[in-house]
Amino acid sequence: MAPKISTPENGPAPTRPRLQAINQNFTDVNEQVEQAAHIIGLPHNWTTRAGQDRANITATLVRARAEWVLRWALDKLKDETAVGRTARGTVTLWGLLDWMLDVLPVSRSAPHLRDAAFPAILERTLIDHFDHFQPTPASEDVEMSDLSGSSETLAEGTKPSKKRKRGAAPANGSTERTLLAPSELQKLFLTIRTVLQSITRLTVPRDQGEDTVQAELMKVVLRTESAQAASILKNWLVAVEKLLALAASASDNKHVEELLDLSLVVDIWELRTVAASDEAGSSAQDFSTDCLVPALTLLNTFKALRAIHPDRSVTSSTDRATQTIEKLLARHLFAPARAAFLADADKATESTSKYREATLLASNLTPLRAKLLQAAQIEDDGESVPADLAALSGASSQLLSLAIRISPSRTPRSKLAEKPWIEAVFVALVECACCSLTTPPEFATPKTGIEVLVHAISILQAHNVSVRSDILKDLFWYHSGIKYPLGRDKQVHWSLMAALIELDPSVFVTEPKGLTGPSKSQQTDLAHVVFEEISKAQFEGPGFVVEVDQKTAGKPTSKIQNEPQISRTIILERVVVPLMSGFAKNRNLLGFLRRWDEQLVKSYRHENRKALKECRDMVWEDRAIYQALAQRFEQSLTQGQIADLLQEHVQRMDDLSSALTTQAQQDVNVKKLAAYKRAASTAVVVPAILQSVVSDDIIAALKTQLLSLLQSYSTLVRDDRYSAHTRLSLSWLALCQLVSKLWPIELHGSVEQQEELLSPLIEQSLNDVSAAAGKRVDSPARAAAMLFLLDVCDHLQTLPGSEDLIRPSLAKILQILSDGGLDSTEHIKMVEFFCADFVQLFGHLDAAASQRSLVQLLTAISNLNDTASTVASQSLAQAIFEQGSSSLQDTYVAALLELIGQDNDRMCRLAIVSYNFVRPTAISRERREAVLDQMTKLFASGSKDVAGVLSIMVQLMGASNATARISSDGAVLFEIAEQLTKQGLMSPATLHLLQQLSQSVLSQVVSNQSQSQNMIYLGKFKGKLDSVASKGKRCSAASLAILRAVVAVQKQNTLLQPKQYVSVLKTCLTNDSTNDDAASLQDVVDAFNELPTAALAEAKLLDSTQSWLRSWINDNADLESYMVTGGQGPIELAEYVARLHTTVAKFKLYPNTQWLVNFTLKCLREPVSEQCKMTTTTTIKGVFNQLPVFEKLDLVQTLAHPIDPLDLASSYRLLSTLISTFEDRYESNIELKNNQLVLLPKLCSLLTSTSELTGFNALLTSLNTILSSTPSLATQYSIETTLSAISTLTSRSSPTLPASHAPAIYARLCETTRLILLLHRGRLGGRFHILLPVLQNLLFLLFTPHSGRGALPPWLKGPDVSALTPANGAMFGRVLATLCNPPQSSIQKTHAGQGKTSKTLNDPVKAAREKTSAFLYPLLASYCRFQLSGRLDPGLREKLMPGIWEVVGTASLSRDGLDAMFAGLGRSERDVWRSVWGEWESVHGRKDLLSGDVL
Repeated sequence: MAPKISTPENGPAPTRPRLQAINQNFTDVNEQVEQAAHIIGLPHNWTTRAGQDRANITATLVRARAEWVLRWALDKLKDETAVGRTARGTVTLWGLLDWMLDVLPVSRSAPHLRDAAFPAILERTLIDHFDHFQPTPASEDVEMSDLSGSSETLAEGTKPSKKRKRGAAPANGSTERTLLAPSELQKLFLTIRTVLQSITRLTVPRDQGEDTVQAELMKVVLRTESAQAASILKNWLVAVEKLLALAASASDNKHVEELLDLSLVVDIWELRTVAASDEAGSSAQDFSTDCLVPALTLLNTFKALRAIHPDRSVTSSTDRATQTIEKLLARHLFAPARAAFLADADKATESTSKYREATLLASNLTPLRAKLLQAAQIEDDGESVPADLAALSGASSQLLSLAIRISPSRTPRSKLAEKPWIEAVFVALVECACCSLTTPPEFATPKTGIEVLVHAISILQAHNVSVRSDILKDLFWYHSGIKYPLGRDKQVHWSLMAALIELDPSVFVTEPKGLTGPSKSQQTDLAHVVFEEISKAQFEGPGFVVEVDQKTAGKPTSKIQNEPQISRTIILERVVVPLMSGFAKNRNLLGFLRRWDEQLVKSYRHENRKALKECRDMVWEDRAIYQALAQRFEQSLTQGQIADLLQEHVQRMDDLSSALTTQAQQDVNVKKLAAYKRAASTAVVVPAILQSVVSDDIIAALKTQLLSLLQSYSTLVRDDRYSAHTRLSLSWLALCQLVSKLWPIELHGSVEQQEELLSPLIEQSLNDVSAAAGKRVDSPARAAAMLFLLDVCDHLQTLPGSEDLIRPSLAKILQILSDGGLDSTEHIKMVEFFCADFVQLFGHLDAAASQRSLVQLLTAISNLNDTASTVASQSLAQAIFEQGSSSLQDTYVAALLELIGQDNDRMCRLAIVSYNFVRPTAISRERREAVLDQMTKLFASGSKDVAGVLSIMVQLMGASNATARISSDGAVLFEIAEQLTKQGLMSPATLHLLQQLSQSVLSQVVSNQSQSQNMIYLGKFKGKLDSVASKGKRCSAASLAILRAVVAVQKQNTLLQPKQYVSVLKTCLTNDSTNDDAASLQDVVDAFNELPTAALAEAKLLDSTQSWLRSWINDNADLESYMVTGGQGPIELAEYVARLHTTVAKFKLYPNTQWLVNFTLKCLREPVSEQCKMTTTTTIKGVFNQLPVFEKLDLVQTLAHPIDPLDLASSYRLLSTLISTFEDRYESNIELKNNQLVLLPKLCSLLTSTSELTGFNALLTSLNTILSSTPSLATQYSIETTLSAISTLTSRSSPTLPASHAPAIYARLCETTRLILLLHRGRLGGRFHILLPVLQNLLFLLFTPHSGRGALPPWLKGPDVSALTPANGAMFGRVLATLCNPPQSSIQKTHAGQGKTSKTLNDPVKAAREKTSAFLYPLLASYCRFQLSGRLDPGLREKLMPGIWEVVGTASLSRDGLDAMFAGLGRSERDVWRSVWGEWESVHGRKDLLSGDVL
């Protein structure tokens, strides 16, 4: 760097020549800037000066010099050569320009900025340095004036010229171009933004007069033609998008908020000069041409930014930037297009399109269409679509969401009037995505276009907006891939089909009218077409997979190489089930059943026999269809329809029997007969129908049809010819359901029918179960027959003499389960079924046989895989202890003991898992003690599952086991501890279990220590204990666990003296032994923390222990340094400090309470478990309980306003703990009393300003604690303040709480409101109008507002919001019930002290209801309005309505009030009220009306 020219010491400096010589003396722009700054008098560190310091410097500068520097800087910036490009990328030059703007008045700086064409400089800078994909043209080919042109010209310049001759030299600019580093780019942009901010600040006059003139001068500087303004806006958006991407990759949040501020460039856009030809003045064409695609790309970036930056400030800035772009799109894209669309509606012009088109909107979307077409072309070439183009498919559909949200549809009438415009926007976006609605496509619809369609349709569904069925049908036919393109390979787009069905299933389920021919019906019945395509994909296409993961999605299958896999879940959950729901809503569920049956019949055509063998599970036989049908069947069909349906299937079974007879007489292939295909469908449909019929009345009405089906199935399953042509398993499963439904109404009381119908089936099921695996009876058929046999045994066990059937059947089934006679899948299922549902059958066996059978079953379970074995053993244990008799439970434990006795590790592990579900009190004492002794032997033999064994022993010691070895031998616990030490199995969990076991055993022994057996036990135990706790000896971790149990259980220090125990602990802390079995530091500190201070004080050891611990902590833990640097440290350090916190608080080792509070805040900031934080909070609560009231009040002020913002949530948590220690009484001191009374208002003030969930919950807990535990501290003013705070929290003024916790937030607000009504109703003094805003807001939040309706609080808005649940509706219903029907306790204080005159002998509850009724009509009127402005979820409405009926019932006590409310309602609201009143009247009648009142 060249040396700076020094200033002469005498006389004025010749600055003008020196300034003029800068360009000649220095070549580097940074050096030129530094020299210019030095010449005019700026300090050497002028780039870092800011604020008042900068103002003082600028006041001393000579304006003439500054004006020359300003002109020089602008000349450098507008230079059209490569030097000018370098200058425009120099941060210090822009910084110097900003300084000169501060020095010079507007009258002197504005002309220079105007003459230099500052907007052109800004545009060129953005193009040069932030559009990295655009090469810099040669300086001699581009003039600065060209920058005012549209971005189309610039975009064309970015493409390499195809006309350039081979060997021609490239442009100079492209070779000399150097790219700035990401950090330099960000600095440059932020500096340019600062300059622009300085200029725009001067465009706003501070007062009238001269400032207005100067503001106009500066506005002229920024005013430019709309084309150039659009180019600046476009390039600014591109720059922001690129810088945000760089910031995300660098995880730098420092300047994100500044990057997201788009107000400066929007100001330039608003100051543009509108072209004379633009009558609307919106510059729609310029905006769309240049800014549409960058705006959409940036919107997509904002969406991703919310997930990357959890910071609330960044989220708020992102929301503001999103709103800014959406406002631009609304004003310059949609507003002129909508105006033109509405104007065209009045003109009787002919159009070739069958839909009303938004011509101007379609024209403005041309740039977006070009981008999507480019993506489609790349996709057609087989290449991957770039990320920026792929993102446009999702972002472009957001235009539809914006059009819906800004549409003025506030009433049903205006919503209907806006429907053509929304449809036109939808059609324009569809056409923009290369998906024509007017002509069939010649080529397959690109994937990008399908994504746009699916996103747009989902947006329509989210906003509850419907479009004409013709549009949806055209989308289906043209772009689903079923029919078009003609003559080319087709690919069905199931995602589009699913989106269309979810949007409007009525388009697919409406029955075709006036159709006679089957071909015509097939063409117009869309549901039939969809079903046919599913079957085609099943048998002719790639088939279906259970689930498509990220690795296999889109990969072709081996069946057809050029078609991707199709997820069975998508087909069922998004296509078939929604269609079924649509048929049910259309009151035509039979139509779905007919089409389903038709597909099943076609599936069993003879030509599909090969495909059926390869595809074992068809999509039409999936359980998801069964389950969905069961939810809708009885509600959608009448008894007559169900009876006719079953009768049809009975006839099919008869037809199959006739066909089988024909086959026997004639040589006919049954599988080619229509009767066989219909019967095959019946085998699938009938079990689905039987599963769906659950009503007792319907079952009784269908008895005839069910008996007919039972007889038909009973005949067919015994016919060998039938099993050769169908799946026998389906028949057995149908028989299970038939027997279950007919047993209580027909078979239970009829011995003849049991003999006639069940006996042959039982015999056949035994034969099928016993049959060897073959062609007739495969594994699924054997499993189904086994299930039928178990089901029948379960029904027959209530009848006398059933043991003769149950015992051999049970033996046969257990033999098969043990021998593994089934395939793996059926074997696991049958074991699980048996364990969960049929263990009660063991009760019909004698004890020995039952134990043998249980051992046999447990052995079969142990042979399963680990997961299935665990599930089955848990099911077996739970079923036995919930349903079995006491003898069966005892037998089960005996079987487990026998299992443990076997030398088999797998069976031993199974027994240990099963023991965890044993209820100690449900088995005999002898059996418990036997298990305990067995567990003790396992320890001695070195069992590996130490934690499992200890857990079982702890569980069993919950009951008395006096003669068990562990309770009668004082050395057993120490033997267990020794075994743990020897094996090195001393994890914290194991040691905790050992301590629990020791504590349980000793508590039983010590409670009866006068008994001789226990005295012997304690003598032996104490001898072992003394050897462990000998002086100067460090004990092991296992021994310390026993010592801790002794201290917790012993009485009067009979087993272990405090001095001896404290000595052991001190030795453990000070001994530096490296032995692995030694007690850890954490365990020793925990042992100190468990010491009762009362016992130490009684032994006169408290002071010495305190002194020793204080010295030890000072030597081994520098808490003072931790107070300065602590928080957010390693987890090990955090847990250690948390233990020390308990020690410090328990033994009062802190200098003062404020120090302890600060220490606690540091501990709560650590990343420890919630349980550890609860321990810390509980510890300091004990300290708070001992404080005087004045000190507690001082701490309230400290905790309410923490110094460190990071401690805010933890401080509020401690504040909640502190509030819970206040007593329910006033202090005699007036000042202290006043401080007590302002607690509740202070909490309310904090509550309405916190946006952090933990702090919100803590403050609300504090508030509820005062309301419930210390009601004396709640005055009338406090209650009104609390209601005002709740009203704020439920309004748009609420702080930005996390939307993902909306149900929990709403529940807590309802809880507080109900507390006020229950405990402080008298504080309201009858002024229920104070309560009305809260109730109205809480009611409004339960509704989902229509588009643009209502103002929800921030915690109920956003993409990650969790919708309110039916439980929330029930909570608000209880609030209303408490208001309208208060309990006696909540109103008794109101009437206390009144004399028992005739006026006060009335029921106080009735008087309270009458008093409340006068204030309920605004709430009912609001409910009617909310019904019109939003929708209520059905499940939520069901829970809410009991509370609304309470309100209606209470409000109906006065005719005048109802009349006044009705008169104040609008027409639509009156209709809603009539329906509400009618519904209430049908439920509750008119009994609550006063005599003579008539509605």
